[in-house]
Amino acid sequence: MKTKLWNRNFICAVSGMVISALGGVGLNVALGIIVFSETQSTILSAIFISLSLIPQLVVPIVAGSLIDRRNPLNVLITNELLLAAGSIVAGAVTYFYGFSYALFLVFSLLLSCFGVISHLASQSIIPQIMSKDNYVRGNAIINIIYPFCSIVVAPIAVLIYTAFGIAPILFAFGILCVIDVAIESRIKVDFVFIESAKSTFRDYAGDLKEAAAYMMNNRGVRSVLFFFSLVMLSTASYEVLLYPLFSRSETLTDNQYALLASIASAGYLVGGLLHYFIRIPDNRRYMIAVAVYLIFVGVDAVFFIFPYPLMCASRFLLGILGMNSANIRVSAIQAEVPNILRAKVNALFLVMTSASLLVGHMAAGALGEYLPYWLIQMSFQGFYLFGILFFVLPPRNKVRELYNYSTETVNCENSEAK
Repeated sequence: MKTKLWNRNFICAVSGMVISALGGVGLNVALGIIVFSETQSTILSAIFISLSLIPQLVVPIVAGSLIDRRNPLNVLITNELLLAAGSIVAGAVTYFYGFSYALFLVFSLLLSCFGVISHLASQSIIPQIMSKDNYVRGNAIINIIYPFCSIVVAPIAVLIYTAFGIAPILFAFGILCVIDVAIESRIKVDFVFIESAKSTFRDYAGDLKEAAAYMMNNRGVRSVLFFFSLVMLSTASYEVLLYPLFSRSETLTDNQYALLASIASAGYLVGGLLHYFIRIPDNRRYMIAVAVYLIFVGVDAVFFIFPYPLMCASRFLLGILGMNSANIRVSAIQAEVPNILRAKVNALFLVMTSASLLVGHMAAGALGEYLPYWLIQMSFQGFYLFGILFFVLPPRNKVRELYNYSTETVNCENSEAK
């Protein structure tokens, strides 16, 4: 039986996410520029990015189990208020004292901690405000929020940063977090979580052990985890070296960098809309995802030697394709993992992928001081290709069965009452 997607709870969740993403995009753009602009060093930029990932290696271990034992909406609201306070304080300090590498490193670490908790809480909220038959369409809408906001905000953020610095962006982010809380607090759902009068350290350790055992026994979920760890490793070179490529080029500019980011986001936006309106048959999701993975490897391997117009065209295309493959993966994991394990499983995903990003960022940043950027980018795509060949394609890894889940059946574990 089909159910309504656009109900009160979903509208509140989407509206809150849009508000939060507007501030988040501006802040991420500014943080991505300020360190290299002030230091002119790819290695210092890589250290900044990599150290900000450390909380994603530690916080999920505690937060995943905590969220599964609490109302996830309450956790999200509390966390967003802390984010707002921290951002406003950082904005005030920056306004009066200016840029400090150490200060921004500490702020980035705190921002990452809060971001991890918000991400895990949201990942527990979203599947519980939708029915299983709406997972694909609902995730398509949610996944286009950030790209849509990037198109709108990224060029504006660059202009604001250039004219006034990062302080106004920090203030705006804090205010938008408060507005986000006001909207998402109107969500009314009896969330499924582990209820207990008191939770001990042994309980949390047992939760993590249960999640790890679930992943190791579920070959499809396990294979996707290892595969996307390699994908994140391959992505690291692009994230670290893209802005230095533009900054040190005699022909490329900061405005072109911002435009490229907007064009890539436009591709994700179009991809999400296509996924919302065009239903992919259950038995075709795996085939489409594999095709997208192979296209990513081929295009990204030579991306840094493209002329600028081809860069823009390729990012738009990869945005369309990447959004569809991401939606297939996220929906499959949501359909497979039980509610009471979801935050912990997502936490393990986050730890593994963050560890891969950290290693990749540090390696790409160090290599960027000595080797051509295009050579580093091409080499890193080998990790992506390895993941496809050894984790996605072999039938024994059951990725096909995971991706091609049936939208007509109900996962009994996901329907457990509180």
